[in-house]
Parts: sequence; structure tokens; C-alpha cells
Amino acid sequence: MCAIFGVFDVANAAHLTAIGLHNNQHRAIDYAGIVSLGHDGFRHKYGKGLTRQVFDQHALQNLPGTSALGHIRYPTVIDSAKLDNIQPILGQYNGIPFAVAHNGNITNVDELKKLVSPTRMLTSMDTEYIIRLLEDTCTGNIERDLQAVLSIIKGSYVLGILLPDKLIAVRDPSGNRPLSIARLNGGYCISSETCALPNVGATDAYDLGSGSMISFTRGGRTHILFAEQKEQKCRFEGIYYSHPSSVVFGEPVARFRIKLGMALEENCPVEGGADIVSPIPDSSNFIAMGFAESANLNGRPIEHFPVIIRSHYVGRTFIAATQIQRIAEVSQKFTFAEEEIRGKRIVVVDDSIVRGTTLPRIVSVLRKLGAKAVHVRIGSPPIKYPCIYGINTPTEAELIASRHSPKEICKIMDADSLEFLPLEALRKLSLNPDGFCYACMDGNYW
Repeated sequence: MCAIFGVFDVANAAHLTAIGLHNNQHRAIDYAGIVSLGHDGFRHKYGKGLTRQVFDQHALQNLPGTSALGHIRYPTVIDSAKLDNIQPILGQYNGIPFAVAHNGNITNVDELKKLVSPTRMLTSMDTEYIIRLLEDTCTGNIERDLQAVLSIIKGSYVLGILLPDKLIAVRDPSGNRPLSIARLNGGYCISSETCALPNVGATDAYDLGSGSMISFTRGGRTHILFAEQKEQKCRFEGIYYSHPSSVVFGEPVARFRIKLGMALEENCPVEGGADIVSPIPDSSNFIAMGFAESANLNGRPIEHFPVIIRSHYVGRTFIAATQIQRIAEVSQKFTFAEEEIRGKRIVVVDDSIVRGTTLPRIVSVLRKLGAKAVHVRIGSPPIKYPCIYGINTPTEAELIASRHSPKEICKIMDADSLEFLPLEALRKLSLNPDGFCYACMDGNYW
């Protein structure tokens, strides 16, 4: 998973881009890059780590200009920590430099390899095929050439493309990943999520439509519908990835997660009752809130009390690069309110179980601290199938629910009970359920 942020025709563009990337940081933690456009052309800075680590004040002073494009990334394939595998990627179009940043995953790379010589490829990233194909298609009208290239690209993508005279934003026909655009100080900006927009002063934000591109120039903006919409928006975005202060796919994320929690309790109440419901922070905070609200409304009184406290000096374990890192980070990530745990029947709410790294350790600690019972409730259906659209779950062997039944997972967790939100209940939470992708849950790829 990745995030992009771009600024066009605004003073201190790289500084604003760094702020925008920082506020999208929940989406990726491994690599960061910014390309800026000043009077002397493109400049770039890439590095490994968080945005604030890569872009200190000195680095930003060396990225002058009124337009910039940034990208943060965690790899969806195993690659080396080389600077040439950090975006945005630079290319040449009609003798003019341009930069591309991409969030998503191209699924027909094997076909594209037949069109681009491997000797031309400088990285192992699928994004580079878009660069090389644009270079080959060049007629001088980049919007038209981009449409031609995208007609042979399959999979999931949102793109930011920066040229000396324009910034282009693109969202694929499925709309699988979010992308918003907004006005900013007389210019424009683009962002993977809306949560990054208020802190840079952006206004009038809206989602770029599926199958659309928008081209920003100093003369204004031009919208092009380049493909028929066939929406398959990622349902896991609202469950886990997106920031709770964002509006993603037209849904306020925090409100959606409260609805998830209410549906979870209605479908999976704790038999015999419980004393406390606690989220595993942070993405399940609002799910637990909804769970408690539903229980109390339905005459099953329970206290919403977070007894598991997250350390914010550790990143999101799911997007850590390796399983060894995930295990190490889990042990450093949480502390526990021991006095509130002892003798209590506790419902632990999480957004999902993917690899099964986190929950067994949490249940074990709760038992050691004297919990009378530990019930686990999950705000999504079992994640059984690999995501091929940009999330790092490349094989079924990594997914605990593809190898074990819920009863077996409950035993592995050493929980008193474990239940998942049913898929049909999840579908009912959307006004247009058929416009979402559930492939990681039902195996129906598009």
C-alpha cells in the first residue's frame, strides 16, 4: 500500500507535499520520495524511513519550486531497499522530464514485459511500465497518449504525473483506491486521503471519479473520462487502512467503523455477557465503540473501556516489511491497564485477522493479567485470499483464515470465543454493495 500527494502552482510546494505525505503516513512507512519543479527543472530527494525522517528542513530547502509530487511506499513485493525502488519515478516524454507516483498494483505485468525490453527497466516496480510505455507512445499530447497506455493496463492504480507545465491525476475504472483533489492557495493539490488536506489549508475537496483523469495547468483544469466505470472499491480501506478522519469512497471512515461495530455486536453477541469491550488500537477504536453502543441499546450492558494502550513510537505492524519485524514490533507496541483487567470478562475487538501475529500475544497477556474470560470479535469477515491490488498479502500461506477455521483460530488464540462479522452483514453497510471489492474475503477477483 502507498500514498501520493501532489501540489501544483503553489509556493513552497515541497514543504506542503511533505506535510501531506506525513498526514498519509498510516498508509506506508518504509520509503518516501518527493520530486519538485523549480526554475532550474526537476529536483528530487528519496530515502528510506518515515516522511519526517527523510525530509528535514535542509532537504526541503533543496527542493524549491511551485509544484511537487510525493510518494510514500511499503513494498507489495519483496525488493531490496534501493533508492531506485522509491517513487516518484522519472522519465522523458517528448524530450521533457516527467515524474510518476502510483498507488495500487498492476496485475498484467507479464503481458507488459512483452512490450518493454527488460534492459530499459531500472527498477523492479510495476509503475515503471507506465513510464516506458508513455515514452514509446509519445505523440506530444500526453493526455491522449496516457489514455492509450492505460487501455492496456489492468489492475488497481491511482496516479500523480508531474510535468513542467501541468499535474495530472488519474484513477482507474474500478476506483479501487481513493484519490481526492482540492484547491490550495490559488493552485491545486491531490491526496490519497482527505485527512491530509486540512493541515495544508486545502479547500473544496472531492473524489476524482473512477475511470477519470484531471489535468491541472495554470489556465485551469480539464477533466477527461477515459474509461467506463466498473467500480470495485476496496472494502478493506474503510475497515483498516484509511484514517478515521478521512472521507473515503464518500463514507466518513469513523462513522463507517461505528456501524461495523454495531453490526458486529448484533450478529455476534457474547453469550453470557461481558464486563468490558476494548479495542486493539488504533483502527478498531471506533469498531469497539459501535460494539458497546449496540450491546447497551440491546439490553446487554457492557462498558467501553480501552485496557490495551498503543505505543505510537511503533508503526502499524500489518505493514511492516517482514514477519520477523511484525513479531518484534507487536511486543513493543502495546501496554495494558492491569487493574482494569483482573477478574473481568473482556471482549477484545479488532478490525481483522490477517496473518494472526498480534492477537495470540494480546490474549496471552490478558490471561496472565487475570482476565476472567477473553472473547474476540473481528469487524470483518475472515481474510482468506491474497490481495492482488496493492496490499502485501501475496500468498494464502500467510493468511491464517485460509488455513484454519474460526474454531481452530479461536483455539490458536486461546480465546473463550471468536467470531467474525459475516460477509453479508458487511455488504449491507454500503448503499451500493456491488460497487466494492471483497476479493480478500470471498476470492472473487475482477
